[in-house]
Amino acid sequence: MDVDVRHQPTRTVAVVRRHVRMDELAAFYDTAYGEVARTVGEAGARISGPALGWYHGMPTDTVDVAAGFPVEGLENGPLAGRVEVVELAGGPALVGLHVGSYDDLGAAWAEVEAARAEHGRPGRGDFWEEYVTDPSPSGDPSRNETLLVLPLA
Repeated sequence: MDVDVRHQPTRTVAVVRRHVRMDELAAFYDTAYGEVARTVGEAGARISGPALGWYHGMPTDTVDVAAGFPVEGLENGPLAGRVEVVELAGGPALVGLHVGSYDDLGAAWAEVEAARAEHGRPGRGDFWEEYVTDPSPSGDPSRNETLLVLPLA
């Protein structure tokens, strides 16, 4: 996987953010994405990019994660239910495209971290995954495309 420094734009995102046990992460994503999509539509706004998982701090047996989508037509603040609209700050970031199963994301993130160490710059403290392809139960997981983004301080 090629990992390089790219400038990320600041974006407005609608998300559900929670502390989740790692073994409950997939279920959280499934619920959160549906809730965000429904709430954004009901607010008369539109989703403007792929689903993302935005991590705050390093995961252990639990993770502080926000799941949602970039959006247009909404101001920062709470929406209905657990959905909130926030700014995802841009700036320089290490970015790599992982093609393959979600089961291999840990190894892909290790490559991004190795690139960060080579650059000698600290991370900002958050990172995210953009799920470029929309996986389907009948699809081939080896063809999933996930953009890995590690903002630099």
